[in-house]
Amino acid sequence: MYILIADEADQDGQKQFLVFAAVFFPSEKLLELHKGVESLRASHGYVSGDVLKSSPMTKPEHVSRDQHTEVKNKILELAADTGCKICCYVVPHAIAKGQTHEDRLKFGTNTILTKFNQFLSENGGVSGLAFFDHTEDYHQKKYLREVFELGIPWNDGSRKKLENVVGVDDTGIGHSHLATICDIVVGAFRFVANEPDKDKVGKILLKHLSRIMWGRMEKGKNHVRERGLCIRPLNISHQGHQADIEAFVKRLVDYSN
Repeated sequence: MYILIADEADQDGQKQFLVFAAVFFPSEKLLELHKGVESLRASHGYVSGDVLKSSPMTKPEHVSRDQHTEVKNKILELAADTGCKICCYVVPHAIAKGQTHEDRLKFGTNTILTKFNQFLSENGGVSGLAFFDHTEDYHQKKYLREVFELGIPWNDGSRKKLENVVGVDDTGIGHSHLATICDIVVGAFRFVANEPDKDKVGKILLKHLSRIMWGRMEKGKNHVRERGLCIRPLNISHQGHQADIEAFVKRLVDYSN
């Protein structure tokens, strides 16, 4: 069984891409992950009640910036060492701005859930529980109930049932250390996607992310498109938008090399 926790970043259109990402946690590693985050919090100056998130703006005053950076890198290593996988969804804001904010979040949710169902199927048809970071930006609980009971809405008006997903709900920071891991993964990916001028840090973060990005191994290469990396829309007719996507993909390749 796997537990999914997902969150979004850079929704406001100030950056190039809207980012949505999810971590798939193997259930047999949950206690190890929990204890690992507890240990890392303690060793980096965090005490009970302190928030541990990706943004340096959220760190407690008694935790240094170096401690904050190091604990995030260690958490990414912990996720990799315990067999976690990630699925990252990106869409250019230049395209997404044509949708309502509610629809943007729903489309991201749909893609993440569909890919999670695929991941579970490819891993022996095991079951999964999905949790999304709580938001008041739309009627999230109502929508999560809808997609669980009826399935994901398809372009032709049909619904695709999530046959391997046994539950869908919301969660948040402070409810689980898994939500902390997800926030740090999402923060790392949004940095890679939306901070192209900070390539030194971007390369370090992508090195961590590449260890946990879900893919299909072929001839020694991990193919992540339409698994760990989902770029939307699938078909882009606008040459400028397509050029932006190609530049983004090239940057990922350059970072990985």
